[in-house]
Amino acid sequence: MERLAYCVVIVSDTRQELVENVTEAICHTESCILVHVHADKGAERMVASFVGSPETVVEGALNAAVIVQRSVDMRFHKGPLNPVGALHAVVFTPFSNIGPQQCEEIANTFSHNLADLLEVPVYQFNCSPIEDVGYDDLPAAIEANEPIFGPKDFSPSWGTTLVGTSRSYLMFNVNVMGTRDQANKICKYLNNRTDLRSRTVLLEDSGNAVIGCEILDCNTCGLNDVMDTIKEHASEQNIAVVGSHVVGSIPLQALIKAADHYIEKENVFLIKEQQKIRFIIDRLGLNSVSEFKPESKVIEYVLGVNRHGPLQSSTVQQFVESVGSRTSTPGGGSVSALVTALGLALGQMTGWMTYGSKKHDTAEKTITTILPVLHKTIDQITPLIDADAMAFSNYLVAQKMPTANEEETARKQEALEEALLTIIHVPMKIMELGCSCWASLEDLSTNYNTSLKSDLQVAIKCIESGIWGAYKNVMINLDDVINEQTKQEIAAKARKLLETSETMSSRLLAALEK
Repeated sequence: MERLAYCVVIVSDTRQELVENVTEAICHTESCILVHVHADKGAERMVASFVGSPETVVEGALNAAVIVQRSVDMRFHKGPLNPVGALHAVVFTPFSNIGPQQCEEIANTFSHNLADLLEVPVYQFNCSPIEDVGYDDLPAAIEANEPIFGPKDFSPSWGTTLVGTSRSYLMFNVNVMGTRDQANKICKYLNNRTDLRSRTVLLEDSGNAVIGCEILDCNTCGLNDVMDTIKEHASEQNIAVVGSHVVGSIPLQALIKAADHYIEKENVFLIKEQQKIRFIIDRLGLNSVSEFKPESKVIEYVLGVNRHGPLQSSTVQQFVESVGSRTSTPGGGSVSALVTALGLALGQMTGWMTYGSKKHDTAEKTITTILPVLHKTIDQITPLIDADAMAFSNYLVAQKMPTANEEETARKQEALEEALLTIIHVPMKIMELGCSCWASLEDLSTNYNTSLKSDLQVAIKCIESGIWGAYKNVMINLDDVINEQTKQEIAAKARKLLETSETMSSRLLAALEK
């Protein structure tokens, strides 16, 4: 899979021509994909975000920096945010198949190139003493602190640039109907965290304050953590919180995580992604400043990231034709995964068509326990449709490895054994996931809309058939495993899962016939 980094560029100017030129510079960088551009004229801050490979993301940020140096003069800056330079900050975060260490390397490469190309000082983002000194005091701060790259010189038109990394970077503003001093009190509590920075900006047109937050790691500091802290300490001062705003783009998981928090807190029943997004937009007041459009704000949606494999994404017709073609994949393993998933989906349908009905209101508590289990298991099992085909392809690659000498032969044998165990792992996972739902299906069989009896029966038979098919895939590949102990352990576990499936299926089908 492609290695991608996510980059946020923060510029201290919002003139239309500049915004267009920076956007064009990023878009015209090969393999860089623009995610979002936000120009806040009141704050005199432009935020552009994009993704690219480790090499191209550096090039895209440098191309933007060149445009900024030609166009922005900090001597004329009048915004309220007190940035440290024309190109205030550049932050790199992992996006796909890249870890924090690799992002550090990307940031260092960019910092070095920026300092050499533009002959400007570069300081570390989020740990430099110059970040909060104010532009008027910046010359003295640069004189007193060594940059990580570049000359120790102050350029009045440029200032300096902060460059660094974050595990998951997000800019999030919360509006409060209070004074700067009141908002500053709230910021003191927020700034006790190491994964969050905040400051107050006063809106001159309304007299209200905005608490501007930089979340440095969405995995440890959620939107709900920020909002709940602000609401708690705003309430202590009898001031109102009136909505929020995501500056730039946002990772999908940040929204889902916050939604899950309030779903649990308020004890509401939501399990679908789109429902959760709509819910969290409302709870955080994300539409209060401007309409929050997920399709243009959520990174994964903007990029059209396909979180599903080619088989899972194919149409029914395409999948059937693929199975029926003159190729070894997709085969019985992929079909077993799909059949099991379809059985679970039919069970989920039965649950949904029972839930919320006055006739079956006594079953509601049971159904709200069953549906999340089935939904989660479907999400876990459907990727195995592609995983099975991929595992077999890797085995075919191992079969073609050379055997010219003993070392190559040993290496091939090791690769074949590893590939075989992967092939076996996928159908074993299908069996485990399918069997994990039998208890929920048993509960459903005594608390369901009886007009869906045949659907539930088909669901049970599909799950049993899928598990049986997965078992056959395990056993046929197990014959070639060399390690006898491993072979016996897997066979015993597979047989036990199959017996459980057959027992539960027979019991539930018999009960439904009564």
